[in-house]
Amino acid sequence: MRLRQGYYWHSSHNRSTPFKQKSEEEKSSSDFFCVVRGEVSGMEEAVGRIQAVFQSMLKEHEVSTNAVLDVGITVKNGKKECQFCGNTDPLEFAKGPCLNCEGGECWYCLKCIGMGKVKACSVVIATPEEEHPFPKRTEALVHYKHTLSFKQEQLSLECLKVVKQTGFHEHLLWAVTGSGKTEMIFASIEWMLQQGKRVAIAAPRIDVCVELAPRLKEAFPTVEQNVLHSQSKEGYQRVPLTIATTHQMLRFYRAFDLIVIDETDSFPYRDNELLIRAVHRAVKEDGCLLYLTATPSQTLEKRIKRKELSVSLLPERYHKKPLVVPTMSFIGDLDKRLKKKKVPKPVCQFIEEHVKVGKRFLLFVPRITLLNPIEVALRRQFPNAKFETVSSKETYRQERIAKMRAGELEFLVTTTILERGVTFPGVDVCVINAHEEEFSREVLVQIAGRVGRTAECPTGEVVYFHNGKTKAMIQAVREIEGLNQQALLGREHE
Repeated sequence: MRLRQGYYWHSSHNRSTPFKQKSEEEKSSSDFFCVVRGEVSGMEEAVGRIQAVFQSMLKEHEVSTNAVLDVGITVKNGKKECQFCGNTDPLEFAKGPCLNCEGGECWYCLKCIGMGKVKACSVVIATPEEEHPFPKRTEALVHYKHTLSFKQEQLSLECLKVVKQTGFHEHLLWAVTGSGKTEMIFASIEWMLQQGKRVAIAAPRIDVCVELAPRLKEAFPTVEQNVLHSQSKEGYQRVPLTIATTHQMLRFYRAFDLIVIDETDSFPYRDNELLIRAVHRAVKEDGCLLYLTATPSQTLEKRIKRKELSVSLLPERYHKKPLVVPTMSFIGDLDKRLKKKKVPKPVCQFIEEHVKVGKRFLLFVPRITLLNPIEVALRRQFPNAKFETVSSKETYRQERIAKMRAGELEFLVTTTILERGVTFPGVDVCVINAHEEEFSREVLVQIAGRVGRTAECPTGEVVYFHNGKTKAMIQAVREIEGLNQQALLGREHE
């Protein structure tokens, strides 16, 4: 198979940098090949995908004539580049044993190793989607559970106008937490699906995917969808609608006409060049990227100012009640109290008051290492309280979240894993050690946004417990107050 000219994205200012023609030095690294990930299981499975395979598999399986072929890791002037993820950091490469190489070892990429090992002796195959992969449809595909407000409808139409444009476009839907961002993009998704085009919703975390999947299935009941994340039991299917973690975008090449990046300011997507590159590679050359966030990063704000990114702004929730403004409460040195197996008095009072009246809440901590000592203290001080802990390391995280949603728990003690994407109607929130660096402005705003999300419970309480106010805490409060003011001014001009 001869190498073909293809395209590989490097930055937001240069999406269409061609794959390099191979030098003799680069070609020498492709004499031997090994499988590192998946397999090319036929044309249908390979379309819109990027994979690394054995050279022998190129003979055994059909490869599209418009596929782009490249060696796994190229070397030019002593500088390595992974052709799967674009990594060029010399510290992110390692040399290990290899049965397929003459020297008994070869280089592999550490940056994308979570998706499988890409080696210098691999073949990377990238196969773009065809123009219209699915039949066009004329019937209505979306079923709204709730009627959109005037402002929601306005922003929905703005997004739809963008996705209908020809050529590549990027657009930001900036709407406060609990404003119904997901519902506002339904019209854009529907239009794309009616045209026979392919759509992906990329979320930062598994929890968000789990939350989104049933909502989208309810909204688009007749549309086939595929849910992809590391814990997903279903395998890859080439369907019109894909819901996936942003890391899964590493597996796609020119596959989607529309990619919606949910919570674009969130870890791990925010300012992550690996994932940003993957998303730009996964969208078609004339496709559209639609970003959703309540707290845009400085990078996005700068791009807006430079007019590199169009934006739609909604500063109020659908029920038109103001965002809950956090209060701050000093608690001193948390560690000293935990050594005595106690939580600080203000935190204890917050819990007592809520448990007494049956008001459920979320208690956020900055680090996983704090979960156990806080749980020990709470079990001692509140032996009859019904609560669990939640973190990214917790095996039964989804089960515990489900128990909280079902009303079987009075509160959850959680890391920032639940800062966004998960809704518990009628909950309050408190943040322990809100001054620590894990709680950035964006995170604190998102946490506050867990409160007052429904029309049935539009108010509540948010408390930042701290050992000294930080810039992030002050900025978070000011941002929430500012958005409330913008919403008020907007209603006055209606």
